[in-house]
Amino acid sequence: MSLNVEILEQSFEKVKPYANEFAASFYDNLFKAHPEVKPLFTKTDMVNQQKKLLNSLVLVVENLRNPETLGPVLNALGGRHVGYGAIPKYYGPVGETLLVTLEQYLQEDWTPEVKKAWRDAYRAITALMLKGAGEESSPKAVQAEKKLVTLARKLIDAFWIAPTWLVAIVSVVIFTVILLIVDDNSLLAEVLGAADTISLLVALVLFIKEAPDRRKQFHYQAWSTVDAAHNVKVSYARILALQDLNEDGVSLKGLDAPGAELVDINLSHANLSKANLIESDLSNANLSYANLDNANLSQTKLSGANLSYTKLGFARLSQANLNSANLRSANLICADLSHANLSGADLRDASLSGANLEGAYLTGANLKNAKVSDYELSSAFTEGAIMPDGSKYKSSVTDR
Repeated sequence: MSLNVEILEQSFEKVKPYANEFAASFYDNLFKAHPEVKPLFTKTDMVNQQKKLLNSLVLVVENLRNPETLGPVLNALGGRHVGYGAIPKYYGPVGETLLVTLEQYLQEDWTPEVKKAWRDAYRAITALMLKGAGEESSPKAVQAEKKLVTLARKLIDAFWIAPTWLVAIVSVVIFTVILLIVDDNSLLAEVLGAADTISLLVALVLFIKEAPDRRKQFHYQAWSTVDAAHNVKVSYARILALQDLNEDGVSLKGLDAPGAELVDINLSHANLSKANLIESDLSNANLSYANLDNANLSQTKLSGANLSYTKLGFARLSQANLNSANLRSANLICADLSHANLSGADLRDASLSGANLEGAYLTGANLKNAKVSDYELSSAFTEGAIMPDGSKYKSSVTDR
């Protein structure tokens, strides 16, 4: 920022004869307009503080023409103010008070040009001091934060690793110590002193401690349900078990459920890569964002299913029923879609490069912006389909 050094120097010369009064007025104005900053000076010798203010102003004005000297000085000054408790939000009130006090002493010499010169100067000074404050405080704050995070992680790791009996003993000791050190008349003392309160708190800690074991047991039971339904066409328990496992983020990779009825199942974002779902019924299922790479979905019913953004690379979908399915932005690279029914399917922005579309029914499908070549589409039935370029396909009488 370009400062009007000449105006700053001239106006400050007019204040110098009243330097001590000016400094005292500055702090009077500051405490009246912003009493929230007064606690910062409770243990401060104000006479000495006023001298420091004057020295700082003199230092700044006399070095306006030497920015290479002034910059480091203001950086250091900002760093020291961190120790005094000065935080960025206090710089605004100080600047406002400085302008008010200058106007008070310059009176008719306080012109718009002088006001602008001092406002610009204070902004430049503040920027340099805040830079110094940041350099002073940030490393310490970051270091302290890292230590707290490290300590918290160690405590959490110790909690999960420690045997249950040890956690129980430590919990009892901690709650007992808290009960002994808190004020007898406090609400916390009343709560902890109530009958069986510590026992309940310890039980809660142990309940949390044993949560992973309960989760593992639940997963075991869910997989047992899925395995028990193998070769069973209809099993609502299997549907619920698969949905619960998926919600817990458990991989369903390699799921073997040929011929299963899984209508309306919600397996969004599921990992079903290499799954065997041949001849299964997944009509109206939600498989959006799922991973079905290399899955066997031959002759599977997927009519009305949501397969948007689903990975189906190298998947086997021959003779599958995908009528009116949502395959928008799906990845079908090198998928086998031979003789599949894709009538009315939404294939906008889908990737079909290398896919086998021989005998596939794409009548009425929407292929706008889909990545597929004319050659790959040449072996499919595309009557009434919206082509990748947005045009509607209509065969001539001589076609086929």
